[in-house]
Amino acid sequence: MKYWLCILLLCLTGCFNGSSEQDKIKKMEEQRIMTDTTEITVRIPSKVSGKKLEITLPRCMFGSSIKNKIINGTVEQKSISIIFALPTLSGFPNDEEAIHRCPDFSRPVVGLGFGALSPKPYAKKLEPGNYWLKQESYQFRLKEKKNNQELYYIGVGGKQSMFVNKSETNQQDFRIDFWPFDAEIENSPFPHQIDINSILDKEFRIVYIVYSSRFLHGKHKPPVSQNYFADGLIQIYKNNESLLDHPEIVQGFIKNNNAILDYIHQHSKVID
Repeated sequence: MKYWLCILLLCLTGCFNGSSEQDKIKKMEEQRIMTDTTEITVRIPSKVSGKKLEITLPRCMFGSSIKNKIINGTVEQKSISIIFALPTLSGFPNDEEAIHRCPDFSRPVVGLGFGALSPKPYAKKLEPGNYWLKQESYQFRLKEKKNNQELYYIGVGGKQSMFVNKSETNQQDFRIDFWPFDAEIENSPFPHQIDINSILDKEFRIVYIVYSSRFLHGKHKPPVSQNYFADGLIQIYKNNESLLDHPEIVQGFIKNNNAILDYIHQHSKVID
């Protein structure tokens, strides 16, 4: 009995040590990635054509989202995310250099997610313009309509969406998802994070989060006089107003989205 107990203990010890060694190797690999400035290219194939979206950036900006083996500096997968310091995606020009450096994972970071747009079931192509209303309309219920804009209920818990068509000021269709402010759950993070979906080169999507100034500190925290657009969205719901009556807030999201698209276009291309 003692013999088999010793054997069992030796096996368990070996398993634990093996697991610990694997954790150390994984941590070392993650640390190496976090500082690797070698540029790599990620290709994302379209779901409706032979096109591929190529994104070329330093390895560290992709974090651990790359699951396939990188061959000659290139990897292909269905979706990818790239990582930045949090303020860089929130309309703040006072840290422009951060968007060209490896992210500091000891500080708050935020990501841009990329993937291919999906056509309707059994369809072979995408319908141009206002992708979400045409492709995913089954998920939405109209809440209100005014000033040539529409606001929709979506999902659970009162989550809502607003859609903005492509216009002279907006490079691409984009969608704002948000939870209206509820005084009873003021400490909830949901009213302070706003999900954005946008279109990239007609066949690809980009997803990211804009945070309220609650998550920003120091030189990145906007002064009250700046009328930061993400805070403005919260304030109008605190005052029982409608986003559709505040085009200046929508314009803030459009301007921020255009800046992100400009950056991505500088570092990506679509190939046939």
